[in-house]
Amino acid sequence: MDFWKRILGLVRRKFVGPPLITLGILAAVITYLVVPTRYVSSSSMVLTTPATGGTLSADPDEPVGLTNPLLQFNDGLRTTAGILILAMNTPQMLERLGAGDGSPTEIMINDGRTNPELLGMSLNGPFLYIEVDSDSPDTARAVAVRAEQFIREELDARQRALKAPASTHIAVTAVVPPAVPEARRATKLGTAVGALLAVVAGGLGLAYFRERMRDVRRERRSVPDPWGAGPDPQENGAVPRENADEVTPTAPSAR
Repeated sequence: MDFWKRILGLVRRKFVGPPLITLGILAAVITYLVVPTRYVSSSSMVLTTPATGGTLSADPDEPVGLTNPLLQFNDGLRTTAGILILAMNTPQMLERLGAGDGSPTEIMINDGRTNPELLGMSLNGPFLYIEVDSDSPDTARAVAVRAEQFIREELDARQRALKAPASTHIAVTAVVPPAVPEARRATKLGTAVGALLAVVAGGLGLAYFRERMRDVRRERRSVPDPWGAGPDPQENGAVPRENADEVTPTAPSAR
């Protein structure tokens, strides 16, 4: 309790509290201006089967019946989406996208579990969710568009490598195209508030430490001598200081 009373007293002091608060606000403003604004662009895609399904008829005279691709979501599409997500998150692919190590641009590709709007649907549908975070709005949008293109190319290359019939190829359909980059200032605000708190807390900590050291020195001066030693006879003039060590008792002289 005494600690908080002391801190409150320091805050109320004219030469401690107001200067620290002013300095903290100044540090927060400078930090907010220095930290770059982050821009986020996102897009959503879904995998669909062709209208003829995933099977090619061996008899041209008996074609496979047509179906609605939106009614043909299955575990195979979800597995394919998982393969594409793994392929797009390799270090080599991230480097090609311009979001490798050391880059100011970050990209996240998953099944939509990080998007609240897709969280429930991602458990049942083969979604691909792309989110790009960059310090430039143009870069964020460009990387999102490039990621969509690479996903389509990766899917096509894998199906060709497996020699899947062209009529059974899975397609990637854009649900939400790359959105206009949105400025997110949460990081700037958080950093600015952190700078304000750091300056105020650090200043109060130093002031409190100084007060405590002053109290310790004051207590040391007020503590009496534990041995109870009396006054030094040399200081009273009873014995000359230069002959103090040679004084011996003498007998009175006879008259």
